[in-house]
Amino acid sequence: MLRVALVIVLALPLAGALYQTLSVRSESGRYPAPGRLINVAGPGERSERRLHLICLGQGEPTVIFESSGLGSALSSRMAREEVSAYTRVCSYDRMGMGWSDPGPAVISAGRLTDDLERLMTRAELRPPFILVPASLGGLTAELFARRHPDQIAGLVFVDAGNSLMEERVAGRLNWLEVEAACLVKTAARIGVLRLFDPLGLRKEGSAPAAQTMARLYRVEPMTTLCGVARGYRMTTQELTAAPPLAPAIPLIVLVHENPDGLFPPGLASYGRRVDHDWLDLQQRFAQRSARGTWRVVPGSGHLIGNSQPHAVALAVLEMLAQARRSK
Repeated sequence: MLRVALVIVLALPLAGALYQTLSVRSESGRYPAPGRLINVAGPGERSERRLHLICLGQGEPTVIFESSGLGSALSSRMAREEVSAYTRVCSYDRMGMGWSDPGPAVISAGRLTDDLERLMTRAELRPPFILVPASLGGLTAELFARRHPDQIAGLVFVDAGNSLMEERVAGRLNWLEVEAACLVKTAARIGVLRLFDPLGLRKEGSAPAAQTMARLYRVEPMTTLCGVARGYRMTTQELTAAPPLAPAIPLIVLVHENPDGLFPPGLASYGRRVDHDWLDLQQRFAQRSARGTWRVVPGSGHLIGNSQPHAVALAVLEMLAQARRSK
């Protein structure tokens, strides 16, 4: 009986890994990259490391959507398409996400900002930019804006993280919580995420949801999330060392009405603790700009681009109008 149990224990992970490998191979043919792959390799890296970039529409200034932690270049589709009727709109997959190549084992906001800088240059995206980050993407957008205020026409933070929030969250994290979060890599490797679909993508039954599941439930995105978790101390140091946000930069801060989706399944209790401070920290961040405003979006969850895409588009178009008037 013990021998049978051991065989089952060994066989299940192997079967799951085979299921994962065959699924990824099949999906790679079904879902080719819809945008361009841009080499963003930096000093000391291999000769090529590519990020996936999608751009829609024409006009200036260029609007760049920075996705959430589990998001991709395809996120906030309805909002991006609405704004693209008025100007050029770009979105991209950060390292290891979507169709982009993986990065290092430890990933800080500084590394992600370096990637964004090289992506803009090598894809020939011309400043000034309006940055529209969601969730985790706020740290990259804020650090870019603090490093390059002359390249920013405006910021629209969509329930996005910021340095004030990072200080509060980082202070509550410990090594064990970070490493526990990294176990999700193993779950992806043996097909557990794909099989159990913790984000409920399969039940949506739509082609975009199937494509999202195909690109998200892989080892590379989960490795990236682990790398970001492991890089939180470095991120804190980078944000502390960066110049303050230039007060002249226009800033709109959108805030969720309810915390649905604020943290992944399994971390809901942690999400409730963070949500207790969320509104206050968003308001305080908006006040860092002399031209900063904030608003709660009625009927929205954390991913406002999904729950209330028109509200996101209106905020971006408001910022676009401001930028064009000030030229």
